[in-house]
Amino acid sequence: MMRLDKLLANKAYGSRKEVHQLLKDQRVTINGEITTKKDIHVDIESDVITVDGQVVSTKQQYYVKFHKPKGYVTAVEDANHPVVMDLLPPEYIKMGVVPVGRLDKDTEGLLLLTNDGVWGHLIINGNKHVSKVYYVEYDGELTEEGIQRIKEGIVLGDGTHCKPALIDVVSSQSLHITIEEGKYHQVKRMIGAAGGTVTYLKRLTIGHIDLTGIEEVGSVQDLTIGDIEAFKK
Repeated sequence: MMRLDKLLANKAYGSRKEVHQLLKDQRVTINGEITTKKDIHVDIESDVITVDGQVVSTKQQYYVKFHKPKGYVTAVEDANHPVVMDLLPPEYIKMGVVPVGRLDKDTEGLLLLTNDGVWGHLIINGNKHVSKVYYVEYDGELTEEGIQRIKEGIVLGDGTHCKPALIDVVSSQSLHITIEEGKYHQVKRMIGAAGGTVTYLKRLTIGHIDLTGIEEVGSVQDLTIGDIEAFKK
């Protein structure tokens, strides 16, 4: 059970004061009946609540995939740059939804978000060996020796140790790279250490989840129960 005004405020229908005005204006119904009571409790499992005839989602836990565009910081807020949350429904912030891991500002592709911290940790916990596939375009020429070092687990110039990665050549200036980590600018630095300069980077998969259904940049979609549960195994 939850107070109706709290539910509507959490779902970004306005501040508590603005929600109270919605109720006063008779714009809210519970199971088809208009209600003006701000302190009434609703059963979020069974009651149907509407505002102006539109059904209000009562879900409390969010598990979503998002096709992040370039130019946005993977954060809830940032003083200097636009953030991914600017592109998502306002209720996400109200409900404590945050990105799982990160993508660099100039990188696009698959990003997961949730307000289930335990679930999110399962994905970014290195012990789970969750693989991530990136599509990379680059300038320059990768050396055979450099590629082999990436495959075996390259050590970057500052001493950062990277786990072994998989590389599949797509063309003379592009490839797919699979890693199980998310260290700072990792893919760019690995390619740089092998002789190339990344010009375009896109994350295609995280574990078994890909961009299917969110092919258009900026698209968002709820994960299936199967997608969610697979990370718990």
